[in-house]
Amino acid sequence: MILYRTTPDSPVIEISVEGKITDHQLREAIERMRGDLELNGKTRVLERIAQFSGIEPKALWTDMTLGVAVARKVKRAAVVADAGWIRASMHLARFFTKAEIKAFHVNELDQARVWINA
Repeated sequence: MILYRTTPDSPVIEISVEGKITDHQLREAIERMRGDLELNGKTRVLERIAQFSGIEPKALWTDMTLGVAVARKVKRAAVVADAGWIRASMHLARFFTKAEIKAFHVNELDQARVWINA
């Protein structure tokens, strides 16, 4: 499941991921983000990932073909995750975006919000 939230007059897009990601959900989130980036200039993303159980193969391809182009427009990204391997994998994300990226543990959500808004 992917939940996508924005707040008026804020440059931050909040995305919550839980369970398994489907291609349909990912395409919807990418299109919303593309629209927010183009219309509102929102350039920061806070992504919370909890109880991640996988991604459909088709969604993985969508992320590589559509998501990377959108990610290049993001200036700063905070990833809040319960799994250490997700936080550790943020080093790989640097190959796909020029965004400043920082990983946080789920109990550091408040710190992530402060950092993403700084």
